[in-house]
Parts: sequence; structure tokens; C-alpha cells
Amino acid sequence: MTLTPVWLLAALVSAVLGAPGEPAGAPAAYEVEVQALSADVELLQELNRLQLSPQQIDGLVLLAGRRQAVAESLAPKREQVFNALASALRQKRQLLLRDEPVPEEMDDRIAKLNTELSALDYAEVDQARKLVADLRGLLSQDQLAVITGRYEARESALGLLDWVRGLDEDQYEDEADAAAEELEAPDAGLPAEEVRKILDQARGLDDAAFGNQREALAEKLLPAYALSEGAQTQMILDLLGNPRLTSLLQDKKAAQGR
Repeated sequence: MTLTPVWLLAALVSAVLGAPGEPAGAPAAYEVEVQALSADVELLQELNRLQLSPQQIDGLVLLAGRRQAVAESLAPKREQVFNALASALRQKRQLLLRDEPVPEEMDDRIAKLNTELSALDYAEVDQARKLVADLRGLLSQDQLAVITGRYEARESALGLLDWVRGLDEDQYEDEADAAAEELEAPDAGLPAEEVRKILDQARGLDDAAFGNQREALAEKLLPAYALSEGAQTQMILDLLGNPRLTSLLQDKKAAQGR
């Protein structure tokens, strides 16, 4: 029997489990760069869809700065709570390693610290929410539709209308009822009966009339596709809170010679 050299066994173990002391799955430097570049590309693609004017770019930079200031104002308290939580978790970890019971007071403290973190998150969002109105005033409705997902929602509604007009009679009866039940949004004033009514109306129009009313009919279906107002607000805050936004906007201006 041929024995495998010890050094080869060690190399195989290292290749499978990772080097000693190195976290499993930790990305290498080249992976980190690719991830960062990919994130930049994704954000730039979204910004390019907005077709921002130079004035809008400057305004967006100012809003992003104000969003960052909100985060920085809460950072000291956040760091304090995180450090306290880390200390409590280290203590709990040691107790669990020794298979010792965890005092109820320790779990209560950990729960309290987590609640404090949640309160800080809420406070940050609440303060940053004041920037949403300013952003809505800075951008056009079409630009806001891109940021909030309303553009994709409208495209989905238009696609449904086009699709049902292409069905034969037997197909339409089955598909229209199914679509109405699937898309109903009674809390938003769009019950299944209203969805079916809109589909019937779209199907009953001649081509010219449908071309004229297509957008208006899709608008009636938007509650079935569009995100809630709260979710749209969060998407705006996520954009303003992106740590790469300011830098990319400035790079964009420089690349375009503005």
C-alpha cells in the first residue's frame, strides 16, 4: 500500500477546510473587488435610467450628504450599543462553550440591547424620511417611477392588457377570471370584480380606442402591481443611503466633463 505523504495530506485538508485561522468562505481580495465593481455597475445602471440633469445630480449629492449626516449623528450611540451587545454575547458564548446555564438576566440584557438597536434603526429612518419629499420635488414623476418600481409595475399592467386581447374567447373566460382573482387588491380599492371589468373593457375596444386608453387602463390596475407607499419610501431611502451614491455621482460628472 502506498502511503500519502503528511505534507500532501495537510495540503488537501487546507484546500478543503481553509487555512488555519482563516474564516471559512471569506472572500479573497480579488473577489471583494469584483463584488464592489458589480455593485457600482448595478447602481450606475439604475442612475443612467434616470437621465439626470447636472442640476439634479448636484441636488442628489446634497440629499445623499444629508442622509449620511443622519446616520453619522446616531453612529456614536449605535457603536455604544453594539459594543455592549458584543460583550454580552461573548459572555454567553463562553457559558455555552462550558455547557453552563445562561442567567435569565443575561438574556434579558441581550434582548434589551437588541430592542435599543431596533429603536435606533427606527429613529434613523424617521429622520431620513424628511428627505423623501425633497427628492420627490427634485425628480420627475417618470424618474421617481424608476426608483420606486412603479415603472416596472406599469409595464406589467400594460403587458397583461396586451396579453388578454390576444386570447381567443374560450381562453379569455378562464384566464380573465384567474387573473382577476390573482390580482385583486381590495385594501387598495381593486376587488376582483373591478379587475375583471378593466380586462373586459380593454378587450372590447377596437385597436385605435385601445391605443388611446391603454395607459389609463393600466393605471387602474397599478394597485395590483405597485409597491405600497411605505415600500416606495423605503426604496428612496435605500438609494439615498447607498454609501457609493455620492462618489459615483461625482465620478459620473467628471467622466462627462461637467
